[in-house]
Amino acid sequence: MVTFIKELKRIPRGDVPDFVAAAMPQFYEAIGCPNDVVLSVQASMAHYSTPKKNVPVEEYEAFEVTLTKKGEFVSVEDIVKDHAIIEAFKPYKTSGKGAYPFVPAEVIEQLYLYLKK
Repeated sequence: MVTFIKELKRIPRGDVPDFVAAAMPQFYEAIGCPNDVVLSVQASMAHYSTPKKNVPVEEYEAFEVTLTKKGEFVSVEDIVKDHAIIEAFKPYKTSGKGAYPFVPAEVIEQLYLYLKK
């Protein structure tokens, strides 16, 4: 069971007609963690997620993840000491620091539980 999903709060799109809202990506508030770390988990038609469309958050299998510390992008290995978590994120690492596309929910859950300790 993944628990981080309970913390994902959708950011309202404002007062727009349904047909306009359907064509807009959805965004979730970032999750604040101890030590000034912020975990951003996003999924929508415009994010690197599975599925790549707007659905209820519980229906996503994989998400786009970014990490920051004190406002600067950081990679998992910059803030995590657990080798298993670092290895779990390696297949999703990009050239951009702190950006991870199509990360399975179960892998994010490992990081989330570690960061929330």
